[in-house]
This record gives sequence, C-alpha cells and structure tokens, in this order.
Amino acid sequence: MGGGGREHCIVEALRRSGADIYAVAANRNPGISRAAKEFLLHDVMDVEKITTWAKARSIDLAVIGPEAPLGAGIVDKLAEVGTPAFGPDKAASQIELSKEFARDLMRDYRVPGLIDYWAFNNAKDFEDWVKSCDFEFVIKPIGLTGGKGVRVWGDHFNSKGEASAYVNEILKDRIGGAARFLIEEKAVGEEFSLQAFSDGKNVIPMPLAQDHKRAYEGDKGPNTGGMGSYSDSDHMLPFLTRSDYEKALDIMKKTVKAMKANGTPFRGCLYGGFIGTKSGPKVLEFNARFADPECMNVLPILESDFAKLCEGAATGSLPKSARFAKKATVCKYVVPEGYGTKSLSGMPVEVDEKAIARDGAELFWAAVDERDGKTYTMSSRSLAVVGIEDTLEKAEQVAEAALRHVRGRVYVRHDIGKKDVLARKVRRMGEIRQGKVH
Repeated sequence: MGGGGREHCIVEALRRSGADIYAVAANRNPGISRAAKEFLLHDVMDVEKITTWAKARSIDLAVIGPEAPLGAGIVDKLAEVGTPAFGPDKAASQIELSKEFARDLMRDYRVPGLIDYWAFNNAKDFEDWVKSCDFEFVIKPIGLTGGKGVRVWGDHFNSKGEASAYVNEILKDRIGGAARFLIEEKAVGEEFSLQAFSDGKNVIPMPLAQDHKRAYEGDKGPNTGGMGSYSDSDHMLPFLTRSDYEKALDIMKKTVKAMKANGTPFRGCLYGGFIGTKSGPKVLEFNARFADPECMNVLPILESDFAKLCEGAATGSLPKSARFAKKATVCKYVVPEGYGTKSLSGMPVEVDEKAIARDGAELFWAAVDERDGKTYTMSSRSLAVVGIEDTLEKAEQVAEAALRHVRGRVYVRHDIGKKDVLARKVRRMGEIRQGKVH
C-alpha cells in the first residue's frame, strides 16, 4: 500500500524475495504499477474497499507503506478477514500518530533518551509557562504533519513572540489534526535514524542512516519530508561512536518491551528518529513505518529474504537476525521546483531509466503520476536515485552521475553525502562532545 519512493523500494525488495505484487496507491507510480500483477488506483485511506479487494484476491501478506492508513485501522480491518499485515495496528500506531503518546510511554516505562516535554491545549497556559522559560525549545503539533510541522528555536523562530504566533496558528488551524501541541527542550547534536523489524517482542536493527530535512543546500530553508540520506559501509555513521549505536539500539528494544507491557504490542518497522548529543542519543520521535528516504539506504542492501522478515514480524515469528551487504549508500531526491513551500506540480519529468541503470544507480519513483505514457510531478518528492558502493565517496559519485539523466522543472540537493559535508558533521559532533557547542 502506498505510491511513494519508499513504497517502490519496498516493492523491489519484495520482488527480490520472489513475491507477486498486488498494489494499491492513489497515484500511478510507474515503478510500482509496472511491477504489480494487479494495480488498484484508489485512495489508501478507504480501509473498507482495500480490505474487500485484498480478501477477494486471497492476499497472503499486506505491507503498509505510509502512516495514515495505519491510523485509519487498515491492519485491524485486514486481520478481521484473515490477512496478516506488516505494520502496527491502530492502537500501536499511536507511537507515531501522537507525539504525546510516545513521550508518555517513554516516561511511564522509563525508556532512556527522553527529552523534557510539556503538553498544552490553550494559549494562556503556554504564555504562563513561557514567561519563566530560560532555555531554547521546540514546538511540535501532536499529530501528523508530513515532517513539516516541527519548529525549532534558532532555525524556524528566534523569540518567545514568534513562538506564541506559531502556537496560536496550531490551535486555530488544528495543525496535526488537534488543537494541542508539545513543547520540548531543544537538543543540540546530529540527527540519525535507526530502523528495526519488530514482531512485538524481538528487534532486528537495520543500518543507521542520516536524513536531510531542510530544502536547500547547507541545511537551509523550510523543513521537508526529506531531501536525501546516506549510510556507511560499516552500517554506522561517521560522527557516531559504537557506544552511541548500542545506546540507541537499547532504547529501541526497551520501547518495544514498553509497547508490549502497555498492551499495544508493536509489529512492523519501528523507526527511531534520534539526535546524538553530549550526553548520548536522545529520541526526537518514533515512527510506525519505514523512513522515507532512509528506507532506500537499507532495503537495497538487504541480503536476507525481505518477504519472510515481513511475514515473521506480522505473525510474531521474526527470525533471529538479518544480513545486510557491507556497502555505503547515498540517496538523493529529485523534487519539483518550489518543494517545501509551494511545489510546481503537473509538470512533465523526463527520466532515462536505462542510463541510470548503466551508471550503476538504483531509481525509485515517488510522488509522480503516469498518464498517456508521460510522467508528471505532483506536490511532493518526484523520484530518488541511490548510489551503492564500497565507500561513501564512491556511492555519492554514482548518485550524482545518475542525476544527469533526469530533466524537468525539478531541484536536487547536491551536497548530500559530499566529503566536505561529512567532515563538517564529524567536526561539529566532536565540538559538541567537548562542550564547545550549546
């Protein structure tokens, strides 16, 4: 289910396992529609229709890509007709759908990595709180905002007055689906993603990756769903220590244990959004599905049977481990002009798929629509290219070469995975550990 780059990547991993693909998406993603034995062009939020469609085709396993259908109860409905699904049920998906649920879970079950937080549902209480606040903070709508709702002091606002203006906007427009928001103390460090398979009890980690949320090079501009990401051949990141990784994995395991104890066992892909700080990794957020784009860093190098891993997670019988190739990956998203503010949608995009393959890169189609043999941009990210090589430097060069074969009114962040950018991250993290950056 789903028609983005993450879902095309999932489809290719399932095909490598020998699976027959039946797909549902609201857009005709050319990579998915070509791969599918049958393709249903339909709203992925129509839980009843999709459940009926799956039952009629005796589907063995449903793999849910995006988060919104999880919140609409697609996994619960499929279970009613005997179709197991890779993805959490409605209750467990709250770990992403409600930031307050996730924070309260960590607090109640003493999961490490919790950042100080406060919840508000009116402006007056916030104004009373902010008067005595003497530290920088982050404002988060409670619910889903497509990665674009979080505002950080120093990046998106610079005063208590600007904070109050955004708070009022959240309350008035119900950004995130509710007139409620979290305030969290700002953490200083480098962000990273750890994704893991879970069957409700056991956890199998995937390689670490780092996403780039800001629209423009140098980490400038508005937040987006993610402009690209990279992972290293040792499955670590250059700015993290082995201890950082072990602590992050411990947090993931304790979160799965907490979800089970809470009566909301988590089955599917748990995605931890972390930040490496002076005092170790802290949790920025949890998501209830594969990350996009970080999914495209890990699944193309998965050597184990992906379909069996998904089935094991769905049925509570996850294997003990999974193998990933010792390769570095760099993913770069091609997006419509204006993405992050007002996307230029409905424009043709031309892609020489054979040339990209000759250059050794993977291509994943995302938010595009195929009509009359042509491909058109939509309001979100259009397609991704992924370089896979022995080193980050080589993987970045492969991704960059592949971008030459894409034409249209589109934009790319070319700095993702570049040697000088990575060196800056390592240097900055070193300064943070030494207490030189606050």
